[in-house]
Amino acid sequence: MSLTWEELVKTAMENQHLILEQELKKGVPLNYLDDKGQYVLRYPDGHMETASLPEIRQAG
Repeated sequence: MSLTWEELVKTAMENQHLILEQELKKGVPLNYLDDKGQYVLRYPDGHMETASLPEIRQAG
């Protein structure tokens, strides 16, 4: 069964913490959205913190 583009993106977003687990093992902090929609940084030592994305300003 093939998934639509939207279904693929949704699945990747829901499972990004699993997908990126190998990067965490290498020492790279993970950046992802948690189940509450908050931007989270997870460090290799297990420390997690919620961060906010910078606002993008329109030129003009």
